[in-house]
Order: sequence, then C-alpha cells, then structure tokens
Amino acid sequence: MPRPVELLKNNVNALSSMQSQKLQKLSNNVYVVPGRTNAGVLIVDDNECVVIDTGIDEDSGRRIFNAVKSLNLKIRAIVNTHHHADHIGGNALIVKRSGATVYATPEDKPFIERPVLEPLYLFGSFPPKLLRTKLLEAEGVPVRDLDDLRREVGFEAMPLPGHTMGMVGISYGNVLFTADAFFPVDIIQKYGAPYHLNVKSALESLRKLLEVVGKFEYVVPAHGNVLRPPEAISVINENLNAINRLRDFVLNNISDSVMLEELIMKIFSSLGISIDSPHNYLLNRSALLSYIAWLSDDGLLTINAVGNKLLVSRLKA
Repeated sequence: MPRPVELLKNNVNALSSMQSQKLQKLSNNVYVVPGRTNAGVLIVDDNECVVIDTGIDEDSGRRIFNAVKSLNLKIRAIVNTHHHADHIGGNALIVKRSGATVYATPEDKPFIERPVLEPLYLFGSFPPKLLRTKLLEAEGVPVRDLDDLRREVGFEAMPLPGHTMGMVGISYGNVLFTADAFFPVDIIQKYGAPYHLNVKSALESLRKLLEVVGKFEYVVPAHGNVLRPPEAISVINENLNAINRLRDFVLNNISDSVMLEELIMKIFSSLGISIDSPHNYLLNRSALLSYIAWLSDDGLLTINAVGNKLLVSRLKA
C-alpha cells in the first residue's frame, strides 16, 4: 500500500515541476495562473477581476498580481477557497497593492483573519515559534462573508467541506475550481491519501463532485493540471479509493485495545511514513485522527480514558 497522509506542503512542493508560471486562458472571462497552488482569475467587468486563492507567500502573491496586471485588470476581490497557508499566503501583499477585499466562508474566515489558529489547533495549545512559519501561518487580513461577493459578481460557491470545515469550490461560466477536494494521481500514488480535517465529509464532497463535474468544460484543482471532465472523474475516483483503502488499513491495525499515540506510531511505521519535523508529525497525526474519529462515529471503535491514557479499542462484530 502506498504511503498515506503526508505533509500537505510537501505535496504542494512536489507539484512545482509540473507547473509553468504563464497565464492559461480557459474562456473569455476566466484565466488560471498555474503554480504550486493554482490561482483563478475571474473577469467581472471591463477592468476588474476576482482572484481565487493567492499561494503560500509574498512571492506567490506578487506573481499573481503581476499576471493580472499584464491583463490590464484591477483586482477587486480575493476569494479564499479555504484557510490553509498555501492558499492565503499572498493575500496581504495583494491587498496592500490593490486595495482588494478578501472573502471566505464563515467557517474559514477566523483562520484567515488570525492564521495563528492553524498551528494552534494542530498543536492543541498556543504554538511554539518553530510552528509559526509560512508553511502553517500566513499574514492575517480582514475577511468578509463570501455570500456578499457572490451576490455582487454572480459566481456560484459549492460547499466542499472535509479538507477544512468551510472549503468551497467556485464555478464561473463553464469552469469549476475545486480547491483541495482532490489531488493529482501521482500525488495519491506517492503519498496515499492527502490531508483532510474531516475525512468523512471529504468523501461526501468527492461524491458530490462526481455528480456535477460533467456540467463544466474545465475543472481546475488547486494542485495539478487543468482537467477536462472525464479526466477529473478518473482522478476523483482515485482519491475516493485512496480514502477507503486508508480507512480499512487503519481499522485492520487495531486488533484489540491500544494507546492512541502508540496506534498512530504503529500506523506511521507500517506505512513507511518518515517524520522529519514537528509540523510534519502534527499534520500526519491530525489526518490519522480524522480516520479514527470516523471509525468511532461509525461504531467500529471506542475511545476511552484509562489509567491516564487514551485507549482505542476495536468493537467486535
């Protein structure tokens, strides 16, 4: 079985060789700025546009800003599909240069305004400085409710929870931006199943996408190449299969009762995961906990405190 959840930002780095930095035109009013995190450009009138996601840092924001400038457009607004650092890291630079307003869902809005919340929830307390890097914490900016912009501009926001609680896809004309709902096949083959905060919700979002991607001419994942619907369906199915494989693998690694942290380390070892940094450990741990929570909610596991330890036990059929 391939290695499972790996640090999301390593996945992103692995994609860099696949991307160019030129604008890709998908229709008269939709462009993509390819990169480690693909950015969308929605032209909303003769001289203004909305940018979808801004990459991991100021360099990403600068590249997106300059790409839009080459189209003689002003950035009116930024839509963050979700709050992860590799999607919001260019916000501050673009806001300073253009005066754009940032929009997101109510669920993800607090994390974009106060990005320290991301390393905070992964660590379980206020995070040490070693976790407060651009991989986990961007510069915060004020955020307005996404519905306000949706009503003004006319795009559609599709709830795709799972990767984060409030992640959305954005459709505009014949193009659907799918955020981090799914990842390229080569990433799945290399790492197994990518990070999801709520993997059960992520699975439901993938099934929803299978029903709708055929209505569009182009499907734009945040990481990887622009896809036609048949290609997107194939990749989505690979992601679905990877999630189900890892769920079964986690369950099959619990024969009786085991300490939670021992179980996590056992799964890391069984799947060949090499932990090389604190944030890598915390992201992998968080991802595996999502599977454990899912199995518990489905009545296949119990989680109890015994002797000052959390014990995970498999329920007998």
